[in-house]
Amino acid sequence: MNAKEIFDKASQSKLLKDSYVEKIWNLIGDKSLFQKSPDYLRSLRKSLFRDALKFFSSNSEYYANMFERLNINPKNAELEDLAKLAVPSDILRGEGHKQFLIKNVDENGEYFMSSGTTNNVPVKIYRSPLDLAIMIKANTDLFEYVYGDYLEPGNGLALFMAAPELRYRLNFVAFVHLALEAKNIPLLYGMNLVEGSGGGPAWKKLVPNKDNIAKFLKSREEPKLFFTAPAGIYLLSKQFEEMNFVKRLMYKLASVYPVQLGKGGVIVTGGGTKGFTDLPPYQGIVEISRKHFKAKDRSGREVSTPFMDVLGMTETLTAMIDRFDVMDKIPHPLSEVFLLDPKTFEWRNEDNFEGVVGIYNPFTTSWLEVFYPGDLMKSHPSDRFYGKEYVYVRRLRVEEGWELQRACGGTLEELMGRS
Repeated sequence: MNAKEIFDKASQSKLLKDSYVEKIWNLIGDKSLFQKSPDYLRSLRKSLFRDALKFFSSNSEYYANMFERLNINPKNAELEDLAKLAVPSDILRGEGHKQFLIKNVDENGEYFMSSGTTNNVPVKIYRSPLDLAIMIKANTDLFEYVYGDYLEPGNGLALFMAAPELRYRLNFVAFVHLALEAKNIPLLYGMNLVEGSGGGPAWKKLVPNKDNIAKFLKSREEPKLFFTAPAGIYLLSKQFEEMNFVKRLMYKLASVYPVQLGKGGVIVTGGGTKGFTDLPPYQGIVEISRKHFKAKDRSGREVSTPFMDVLGMTETLTAMIDRFDVMDKIPHPLSEVFLLDPKTFEWRNEDNFEGVVGIYNPFTTSWLEVFYPGDLMKSHPSDRFYGKEYVYVRRLRVEEGWELQRACGGTLEELMGRS
């Protein structure tokens, strides 16, 4: 489906007749949320959480029974109850997600899978057309907030160092593709997928599409938006770094070097550094890349090339995004991000605590989207809308992952104990 087809199907969803879903649909397009206070937003998220519990218990016998067994009453539930409800991502591998879908879930949606770098059986998540439309709206608004500007429809050019086939496999690629499509901003894919090259994950079968890369580098469109894994921008920058004087001069005369991203140009990274062991820290990647990629602000003044990093997971409808040197990762105003003690799995809300991150999105309509992706993060105070910003620490180790599964509280016990 393209973006228009998704929004057309979403607008016809039978779930929109439900008062809770209708409220979500209206809220998700409200950009004023980014101007609200942290206290206001937290109160709103608590109210939505209680409404969500009512919605899911009335649309799924599984959820109704689980809430009763965990002694969670939708009328007076607190956000801290999310610790009981969250599931570890490992449960969502293979066909594990199906058990969480409501009985009246909208059909004709799409499935997305994890890359398969950490497990041979990828996480697999179903997204209804309504959820996909919400995904586009929510992530676009969050992106523009962190970007610091409005993406003008029809203006600019984007390059994504991925293959077009991954639009229907990976959540991050789908979000970028659909969001730009909705904005009528052309997107070039900088890689081709070589299917007949043996087994293994798709990201190991990618080869550069030199024509599209050259087209992007030479283009005078602005802004230019460059989407890539950190390794992608680093390796390309290293190639520029290692060019001899003659070759660099030839590239300069061909208007390819240094790469001009234009007014509002930005480099957006995502996907982490998995599969690469010899990359410098993110700050080092930024420093070397800024020598070879240049950008300007909207007035035409050259600025340090902005870098935005996206932390997205297959399991979550919205990402967390940061802008290097400006802010650390920040969630959507309606997302509840929480940290738990890695040893006791108690709810820990104090700042500068390094804990297991959990994510809850009240605007996902197909299932109660609350889970542990298997990462450690730290929070610190922020004067922005969320009141907190988050710093990624690392993935949980194998032995910690096992402890995570054992300690994940009520929902995991519920799943293991069902007949």
